[in-house]
Amino acid sequence: MRNIKRINSDIMEILMSDYKIERDESQIETFYIYLDGPKNSLYEEGRWKLSIILPEDYPYKSPSICFQNKIYHPNIDYFSGAVCLDVI
Repeated sequence: MRNIKRINSDIMEILMSDYKIERDESQIETFYIYLDGPKNSLYEEGRWKLSIILPEDYPYKSPSICFQNKIYHPNIDYFSGAVCLDVI
């Protein structure tokens, strides 16, 4: 059973952050966050899109986080963009 109040509360907290967020109103469990590269780094000009999917038993199970564009990092699967669960 979904905890809609908890989902809405967590998403509202993210929406009030400085990140650019996209939501698909037809799918409450899926949204996208855009991250800019850190200033004064090689990635300063970059922008990454992450999809976040909240599982049926959220918050008791971790969300699925996946980079939509390519990024090279030891904790991110290069081919799928999936973030290693140990990081979450």
